[in-house]
Amino acid sequence: MTGVWNVSGMSAAPGETAQGTVKWPGVKPEVPLVLVNGSKEGPLTVILGGIHGCEYTSIDAAIQLSQVLKKQDVRGRLAIIPVVAIEAYAARSIYVHPVDKKNLNRNLPGKADGTETERLAHHLFQALLKDSDIVIDLHGGDMNEALVPFIIYSKTPDQALNQRALGFAKAFGIRYIVGSDTVGSTYSVAAAAGKLAVLAEAGQQGILDPAGATLLVDGTLNALRSVGVIAGAVVEHPGLTQVENFLWTRSGHFGAWYPQFQVGDKVVAGQKMGELRDLFGQVLQEVFADATGPVLFSVTSLAINAGDPLFAIGC
Repeated sequence: MTGVWNVSGMSAAPGETAQGTVKWPGVKPEVPLVLVNGSKEGPLTVILGGIHGCEYTSIDAAIQLSQVLKKQDVRGRLAIIPVVAIEAYAARSIYVHPVDKKNLNRNLPGKADGTETERLAHHLFQALLKDSDIVIDLHGGDMNEALVPFIIYSKTPDQALNQRALGFAKAFGIRYIVGSDTVGSTYSVAAAAGKLAVLAEAGQQGILDPAGATLLVDGTLNALRSVGVIAGAVVEHPGLTQVENFLWTRSGHFGAWYPQFQVGDKVVAGQKMGELRDLFGQVLQEVFADATGPVLFSVTSLAINAGDPLFAIGC
């Protein structure tokens, strides 16, 4: 790899690693960043943790990867941000930025003169994502979420890119693989620009899960081997389940959520999934499954707002 690599004032010469924090204009806390500038030509790979500040298992996985990968013989250039949403992490704020209440993973590529979330999204996109070749966004269940591990790739009009992304996702060895698209997310904006991008989820309810972190770390390393970013034998994972859609059901009311299923259950369309009740215990709404398939994600908190997600089915 020729030339010194500069990102937001941090630099790494070929064959070198740099780590520290970088300051982005209009973003109050400095952002932790690790750069690994390989000595051989190759892609620019970006690994993100903490897009949502309370998804601790995935943040731990990103921290572990920063330690492992800076000691590897990396082909190309590799950047890791263990926690992107530092203010949400510090405030233990689920889903959203504690000031503007916006979800970072719905606001890419952001706005330079926008709100706190939009400015963070803008600088993340400009500093790393727009020039990337590979994007790995690590997530896990937030403080109010239970889930089974799954990995998402974006379905785009480019069928060749979709097949590459599907193969890359399979290398993680995560049981459920979802072809989906979330507007304003890291993986969707990257895929729309022709990049190889996935979003991998493990861990739940804001609890640090060592087994879930290991799943994300091992899966990421295997996926990087599969595209030649690092050397080593690629482990094959037969028996994975591919689902074509990710169907979310949302609350129609403020009140209390009483689910009647467990995350991971296989449900059928029309099955009763739970009730929304008011704060006197009266039923406001019976909630039914709109599709047949496994429940990949569920909100576990009693407190619920109108418009909040309740669960998602892979179908």
